[in-house]
Amino acid sequence: MKKTLITIGIWIAAQIVVTVFFMIAAMIMGNDMNSILAPALLVSDFLVIIILLIMKYCGVKELFKGVPFDVFLISLVFAICGMMAVDLLSTSVEIPNILEEQFKDMSKTVWGFLAICIIGPIMEEIMMRRVILKEMEKATKSMWLGIIISAAVFAVVHINPVQVVFAMPAGIILGWLYCKTGSLLVPICVHILNNSISFVSMRAESETEINLDSTLGVILLIIFLVVTTVSCIWIVRYYARLKKEQEALEQAAAEEAAAQPVETAHKGAFEGNSYDK
Repeated sequence: MKKTLITIGIWIAAQIVVTVFFMIAAMIMGNDMNSILAPALLVSDFLVIIILLIMKYCGVKELFKGVPFDVFLISLVFAICGMMAVDLLSTSVEIPNILEEQFKDMSKTVWGFLAICIIGPIMEEIMMRRVILKEMEKATKSMWLGIIISAAVFAVVHINPVQVVFAMPAGIILGWLYCKTGSLLVPICVHILNNSISFVSMRAESETEINLDSTLGVILLIIFLVVTTVSCIWIVRYYARLKKEQEALEQAAAEEAAAQPVETAHKGAFEGNSYDK
C-alpha cells in the first residue's frame, strides 16, 4: 500500500510539475495556453511510464504478454461494444463537457494523437490496472473490490463530467479483462482503440449525433448489448474451461506423485542400511 500511495503521488506530482513548466514556457514565448496541453500531457505520461518501469511495477515483457488470438479478438469486441453501449446510454442525460474545446484543439496535432491515443492509454493502464487494481485486490482480497476501486479512481482523474460518467463502467470493463486474461496488453489495446475512435470523431467534427432519441440509436444500442453479452459469455466459458483443464492436470500430477512414495521410501531405507554397514 505504501509503495502504491507513493507511486500515485509521483504520478500526480509529475502531471503538475510538467504542466506548470509548459505553462511558464508558453507565457514566456507568448503562446496560447491550449497549445501546451498536448505536449505537456505527452511528456508527463511518458515520464510516469519510465518511473513505473524503473520502480519495477511491471516490466516490458509484462506489457506485451500475449493471449491467444481468438481471446484477444473477442476481448476487443466485448470491450468496444460495451463502451459504445455506455456512450449511447450517456447521451440520454445532459452531462457537461467542460474540456470539449481543449480536446478538439489537441486532436489537431501529432502531439495530441500521441498523448490521447498511444502514451496516455499505456500510462493509464499500467497505473490503474497494474498498480491500483492489483494492490487493492491484495489489500481487500477481492478481485471485484480491486476492479471497482481502480475504476472509481480512473473516473475521478478524468475530471471532465462527461468523461467521468463514461470512465467508471469503462474502467470496470478494462479491469475485468485484465483480471481474466492476466495480460496488460489486452486493456492497453482496447484503450488505444477506444481513444483512437474518439480522436477520429473529434477530427471529423460531424454535426450528426446518434442518440437514443432516434431509431438508429436504439437499434445500435440493442446490437451493442447483444454482442457484449455474447462475447462476455464466451470469455467466461473459455477461462472456466481453461481452469478445469489446469485443475485436471494438477490432480493427475498429484496422483502420479502419490503413487511413488512407497518405492522411494524402500529405496531410501535400503541405501541407509548399506551406509550403516
